[in-house]
Amino acid sequence: MEEELRGVRVLVIDDSKTIRRSAENLLVKEGCEVITAEDGFDALAKIAHRR
Repeated sequence: MEEELRGVRVLVIDDSKTIRRSAENLLVKEGCEVITAEDGFDALAKIAHRR
């Protein structure tokens, strides 16, 4: 499965730092590039910054 997700960019949005970190760790192990955000506004800012 790792080959299927390698290089995929994922944005994890959750207000819980624990949930964000857990999701990030799992996705990184599968080969994803992970960006985390605490809410919708933070996510939109990170999307705009990445483009």
